[in-house]
Amino acid sequence: MASFKERRSTFLSLLSLTFFVLLALYIGGRNGSSPVEVPQLHARSEGLATGGSAPVSPAAGNAPVSSVPHGLVRRQEDDPYTCGPGRPCSNGACCGPSGNCGYSPAYCGDGCQSNCDAKAECGQYAANPGQTCKLNACCSQHGFCGTTEEFCTDGCQSNCILEPQPPGGSPKGAALDKVIGYYEGWSYRSPCNQKSPSDLPLKELTHLNYAFVFIEPETYQLVTMDMEHEDDLWQITVDAKQYNPNLKVYVAVGGWTFSDNGTVTQPLFGEIARTQANRQKFADGVVKFLNKYGFDGLDIDWEYPGAGDRGGHDEDTPNFVLLMKTLRNTFDASPRRLGLTFTIPSSFWYLRWFDMPGLLQYADWTNLMSYDLHGTWDEHNPIGAIAQAHTNLTEIKLATQLLWRVGVKPEQVVLGYGFYGRAFELADPSCKTPGCPFAGGAKKGPCSNEAGILMYYEIQAILKKYPNLDPVFDEEAAVKYVTWDNNQWISYDDADTFALKLDWANEMGFGGSMIWAVDTDDDKYSAMSGLMGYQVSHIDTTEVKALAMNDNNVAETLKLENGDGCQIMKDYDCTQLADMTCPDGQELVAYDRNGCGSEDDTQGVPVCCPTGSTGKKCTWRGTPKDGGIWGDCNGQCHAGETKIGDSRYGGGSSADEKWPLKKCARGRKVLCCEANDWKQVVDGCYWTPCVGSSGQTQCSGNTVQLATKKGSCFNGAEQKYCCPWDTGLYECKWRGSAPDCVGANCKTHEDGKDLFEVQVDAHAGGSSWNLCSWDRKKALCCQVRVAIPEPLTCEIDSCDIDYDLCSQTNKDEWGNDLERRGIATADEDDQGLAIVSRDVDLEKRDGGKRPYKWVTSFGLVVLQNSLTYPSPQGYMRRLREGQIELARAWMVRSQNCGSPGVEARRIDPAQGAPDRTQVEHTIPLVTVSRFGSVAEHGRMWAPRPAGYIDRRGREIGQAHPAGSYTDRPAAGNENFWRNVWNNANGLPPGLPPVTQNSPEQRRPVDRLYEALGSNSNAAHFTLLQDNINGMKGRVEIFNAPMAQDRFDTFLEDATDPSNDSRNVDIMSFMAPLRELVGMFQYLRASDVVTRIDAGAAAVHFQLQLIELHSPDSQGLSALWNEFYPEYFRLVSEFARTWAGDRIRQIREHYEAHPNNEYRDEVLKALKVIEGDIPKWKYPSED
Repeated sequence: MASFKERRSTFLSLLSLTFFVLLALYIGGRNGSSPVEVPQLHARSEGLATGGSAPVSPAAGNAPVSSVPHGLVRRQEDDPYTCGPGRPCSNGACCGPSGNCGYSPAYCGDGCQSNCDAKAECGQYAANPGQTCKLNACCSQHGFCGTTEEFCTDGCQSNCILEPQPPGGSPKGAALDKVIGYYEGWSYRSPCNQKSPSDLPLKELTHLNYAFVFIEPETYQLVTMDMEHEDDLWQITVDAKQYNPNLKVYVAVGGWTFSDNGTVTQPLFGEIARTQANRQKFADGVVKFLNKYGFDGLDIDWEYPGAGDRGGHDEDTPNFVLLMKTLRNTFDASPRRLGLTFTIPSSFWYLRWFDMPGLLQYADWTNLMSYDLHGTWDEHNPIGAIAQAHTNLTEIKLATQLLWRVGVKPEQVVLGYGFYGRAFELADPSCKTPGCPFAGGAKKGPCSNEAGILMYYEIQAILKKYPNLDPVFDEEAAVKYVTWDNNQWISYDDADTFALKLDWANEMGFGGSMIWAVDTDDDKYSAMSGLMGYQVSHIDTTEVKALAMNDNNVAETLKLENGDGCQIMKDYDCTQLADMTCPDGQELVAYDRNGCGSEDDTQGVPVCCPTGSTGKKCTWRGTPKDGGIWGDCNGQCHAGETKIGDSRYGGGSSADEKWPLKKCARGRKVLCCEANDWKQVVDGCYWTPCVGSSGQTQCSGNTVQLATKKGSCFNGAEQKYCCPWDTGLYECKWRGSAPDCVGANCKTHEDGKDLFEVQVDAHAGGSSWNLCSWDRKKALCCQVRVAIPEPLTCEIDSCDIDYDLCSQTNKDEWGNDLERRGIATADEDDQGLAIVSRDVDLEKRDGGKRPYKWVTSFGLVVLQNSLTYPSPQGYMRRLREGQIELARAWMVRSQNCGSPGVEARRIDPAQGAPDRTQVEHTIPLVTVSRFGSVAEHGRMWAPRPAGYIDRRGREIGQAHPAGSYTDRPAAGNENFWRNVWNNANGLPPGLPPVTQNSPEQRRPVDRLYEALGSNSNAAHFTLLQDNINGMKGRVEIFNAPMAQDRFDTFLEDATDPSNDSRNVDIMSFMAPLRELVGMFQYLRASDVVTRIDAGAAAVHFQLQLIELHSPDSQGLSALWNEFYPEYFRLVSEFARTWAGDRIRQIREHYEAHPNNEYRDEVLKALKVIEGDIPKWKYPSED
């Protein structure tokens, strides 16, 4: 008999196959009519209606993916293959004399019973013979469109590819490079689960899409959805960027409700796209809207162009492309870089109306709504009323093949994830698997208030309310489903299913991940944590001040190429403007009359720049109406422009419309081009105020002073121009000398040196009290590093630098690194130490007992041994035997220096342990000895390395706890610590074992080590990459992640011009910083948090048991409650302090070497790491 898994797999395969068969037959037969009406669903409800009930719509997020009927079950009256008197073909084909359906003359000719004028959807019997299917689907021999074997093999007429593969070239492993969260605007004022933008997981998001804005008829201006959604929420949403300066905030226009039948808004997209005038009117209004509120881009959610059931027309398909083209051109003409995306459904019925190649010419990417594959609407479709998972990966894979058919690359697609579930009421409570019939939607959720759908926080509440529920994990479909309350059934995603979907997305090369909707998660970010693979924490919003939105503080990416290589082609012959050309690789940005023709002629020579090297807006300045006087020319560029060249003639375009070509009697005109993304260059830069708070008029500690300005303050104060440490600006100076201030322009060359200057300000005095005459101004010019730093790659980690740092046995009995002890003194005889060789370490010691020493207040040196625990291969064996459930290993995700990341990778129990993994105690073994010493002394450890007692009895360093005294008194007495704590018979026999697999353990320390993990208790272990595990081991005993002298050497060598391996030294000093990022990301992973909490609770329980059976041990459990959170708070503080000090050291060093290679890349990576430091905390600190 086939197993359940095999039967389940067979059923799904049949279901997926039949889906596309019936899909094509159904679509081909409806001749443009709509699919069955789909009820509106609360997941996409866009505001609260009168009386508190919410209008609803399909597709949590965007659209009903499965509004097209598909599936296995169909009724006889819907049979698309047969017909008869009074029963025409349900697929719209001709009913032939034999009672069968088709399109050939045998069916539509003599004896035809009904639909005798029907035309095939494609092929030789189509209205246009030879017509192909939309989306390049297969055209079967009978003229139906589909993608399964029946359509694509025997007799197939066109596009006969059964399983299309995605176009190549998309980078793999990029599924989390973009993480886009849709935010439902109505959530802000929801009566339950109310979410403000600042309540969202902003650190994890790369993009936040506000959903939705509507369009006002006639004006085509973007407006609020209704009167309950005031526009102040737009600004609140954009202000989320103050908590994550790298966050991009888009606005989504449209949505399901926007295109509902009978609404005034339904025809607007089609109306706007129909004419160029309307397209431009809309695009201009969008740019004004985005700039007014500070949005970074637009997401178009047209549901759906061309679809007759949604008010669409055939012309919508090409017109949508034209609309995207107009938007792109208008966006590109804006000074700001604005993003443009659009959403697409997963169903053929609606997707066929999207010209994907045409749209993606102008969009940055498309968001695929790969959810809502099933719902209660299936009851009215051929699939019938059967429960199915709405995020089934098997069907998602088939849906994406529609994109591969038209040449869409995976990197152009962002895959959607639903933070909600589709729920049904089962018709038969005893039938609980996918495919079982349903009677309707499940009960309404208390907050979503709609039958058939539950938000993620409501699902979590059910799982918590019914702790004995046993969700079923369908690994093939990458979904989970669970039944509760007898007949309530729901499918949903969690960490396990997200991981499977992400594995596939990474392998395929998708460009990112999209969430509908990020505000439907619970307060613990359970869904987001599952998607990201680590425990997401709430961002700290208490200390962040709003950004000052002005020209001197626009937080954007550092980028500038300011016209290097541009030249006026003075050697060219005079040419008419229409005939001017530039050499290959260069573009025409302006022209200079250069003595050609008369002052009203358009002859001249071209001004050419390397393609993309400067802004699109170039202007000749210095004519009589732009700084010149009485025939004199004094060309001067404006702030945000760079000087390309100069001339006595000038040309077009000109700031002086009346005399654009007039020759200067004296002086020269200058050609000024808008510096690419100039505002981004001044990221975080500002002038100090004339009167500062508390008299503060100096640059703050995290900025550097680049220039001064006099004459702007009423009180005579000198202002300072301050920029962040990692600014792209340097060597700023005022150009122009009083009184005439002639030539007050920035330079691209001086004394044979490339300067790459850009003007950031203009003022009559500059840094002097000598002011310019004639209302002229001096120019503040700064040199700029001309390109975006590429992410720095770090291929070296601490194990490469010194393997012993990653050894699990490289500690002495006192918990010190052996390397540190070796550095501290050369007197090995005094220490009695021998470094374990690498071979011994790897083959014999891993998992063995470890000795730990500490000294009591009465002088007793306690030597206690931990318990043996599994090696990595032992971990895998226990995983196969079911003793361990966690089939994941935490490994470094990326070699990006600034964003290393640690991800939980699924492991195959049948295979060996992944390379470089070590078995990790989530609570370190050293905790037991550290706790014992604190409990006995009544004093915490100071956050510095431990000392030891040498063979002569001398205390070296912090041999015993030297930190603050505990609030509670010391626990136990001398008898307990001397005769019970480490005594093999210290506790009476017959005590309950620590776990059901544990042996009898009467030594108190053995019970504590057993609680943390051993060969007989492996539940709390994880597999962790060696360099991250090594870093964790060092900082948890307050040892520096890297010795200071070694760090200094790497930093010095990294900026030594004579050093040919500077990049290696950079990777070396970056290694400990990167590993700290990875370590704390690992500690935030939900599976790790669970094991840490369980281990801490187990220790506490054992201490209570020890107290119960040892009268001299009173106070242990109370001191554990104080020690445990405080010790690890000190550890995280130690790590944050060390990293902050090293980052400041690196910045100061590179500030002293501003022109050093890799400077920008290093500073960029540091900025990313620095932004992660506030999250470096242990679970016990939350």
